[in-house]
Amino acid sequence: MSRGAATDTGPAAAPAGGGTAAFDAIAPTYDASRGGTARAAGFAGQLAPLLDPAKPVLDIGVGTGIVAAELTALGHRVHGVDLSPGMLAQARDRLGARVAVGDAGRLPVRTGAVAQAVSTWLLHAGPDPRAVFAEVARVLRPGGRYLVIPARGMRPADDIGRIVGELEDRLDPDGTRQDSPGLLAPLAAAHGLRYEGARSERPAVFHVSPEGMARSIADGRLFTGAWQVRPEDLDLVAEACARLRALPEPGRLRVREMADFVMVFRKA
Repeated sequence: MSRGAATDTGPAAAPAGGGTAAFDAIAPTYDASRGGTARAAGFAGQLAPLLDPAKPVLDIGVGTGIVAAELTALGHRVHGVDLSPGMLAQARDRLGARVAVGDAGRLPVRTGAVAQAVSTWLLHAGPDPRAVFAEVARVLRPGGRYLVIPARGMRPADDIGRIVGELEDRLDPDGTRQDSPGLLAPLAAAHGLRYEGARSERPAVFHVSPEGMARSIADGRLFTGAWQVRPEDLDLVAEACARLRALPEPGRLRVREMADFVMVFRKA
């Protein structure tokens, strides 16, 4: 889950309406490439203080189950859904029968059956956030909370971050891969989920060189294994790689400062 050289990737359900093949393909190496148990334990540590240990938790986009397993170790009873069979195979090894195939935009859950739900690095990975919030609002009980750890809620403003951010905007002009509070809060509010702010902020520091970042995006993938760049946009990726390699000392590691945090939504 490193947001360094591999950059800005994370556990998530596959896009609604299909597209699970990319996640299935990377499932065996997914955790190791994204920080492994240590990163997952950090996420669980951010979520746990905001959860009621007496009530079950629904992990929407449970992925390999690595964060859910860490929450379980902290005393929470976690159930998970994900659309990728490959990811769920990993999750079943950790959580057993408490995981099931499920589209984040069409949850296989009864209306009003959930007291609390979580998602870690989901809403940037393809599912329509409007559909996800509509379903979360449907399955949550009144007063229930939905906790979201965004993948790129805050962009780094260093020289690498500026170039990569501009590339992201050009590849995604409609912001469908964005998961910042400013974009998600209004979408959630439209479905009766009030945004209560960010909690449990945890600073994170990474080291990556411009050359390393260029290598990580040069193969036509960006930020997530399921975000495949269209062939007609590969020139934009090549341009960004050239800009990264033109930075001073492109082989020198930069210190990149980011922050992981939890967005809290509550059903009215």
